[in-house]
Amino acid sequence: MSAKEFFTAIDMLETYNKIMNITRINEQTKPCAELDTRELGRYKSYVYREKLLKREILELTQSAMRVEKLAKQREIQPELIDRDYKRGRCKMIDLWLELSKVMLRKRELEKSLEEIPSPFVRKVVRHRYFNDNTQRLHSWAQTASELDLPMTGVQLRGVITKALRTGIF
Repeated sequence: MSAKEFFTAIDMLETYNKIMNITRINEQTKPCAELDTRELGRYKSYVYREKLLKREILELTQSAMRVEKLAKQREIQPELIDRDYKRGRCKMIDLWLELSKVMLRKRELEKSLEEIPSPFVRKVVRHRYFNDNTQRLHSWAQTASELDLPMTGVQLRGVITKALRTGIF
């Protein structure tokens, strides 16, 4: 993969993000009443998926650069280069597209967190779903004890899910 094609793929990502931003501006934003704890729970998986996609793009770029170097040194047959090279280009574009989708969804969840009007609900949601992306999702009882809240996990879950579903904070 040449540098020109690599930067073309990056430009495609920027173009896609611009199109998605325009589309998102034209659509009405999602009200807080429609927030779902299942969707919020996917945030950590989006962060993990973004990390894996970036690593895969880097590895694919490195292998393409190795192939180009060997091709310049005439150590690889041209027909092998063409086949693998074209497949790598298509895969690179697909990876950039998938990465942009994951990043967009992650940004939307972060934006929906900031749109929660209640500081208490926002604090609990941020602590439970958005803080410390390296750990698994805490139970509601763990969340209540870590935040020193005078309620059980079942009570906390009821309060938060009711507030997110109804929009009454």
